[in-house]
Amino acid sequence: MTKAVKPDAEEPYFPHSHRLVYRDHDVIVHLTGYEYETFGETLWAVGAEVVKDQEIIVPVRVDQTQYFNSYDEALAHGTSLGKRLVDEF
Repeated sequence: MTKAVKPDAEEPYFPHSHRLVYRDHDVIVHLTGYEYETFGETLWAVGAEVVKDQEIIVPVRVDQTQYFNSYDEALAHGTSLGKRLVDEF
């Protein structure tokens, strides 16, 4: 996950998870922030998984094509990704 998004992080990452219920499924959005002192910012990578009745039905899918400059942007994208995974299931 990390190498495809940003392999040169200068500081340890900051993982966060967010849960939402969509169409009777639990969507878990995973956000990982990497701090870059050189750029003076944190960049966020996103993944999502789908759970129903405490069973993972769609394993974590990581968007390796982009990263985000803000936590809110990353969360919005991860929420959309998770909902799409439910719709495709």
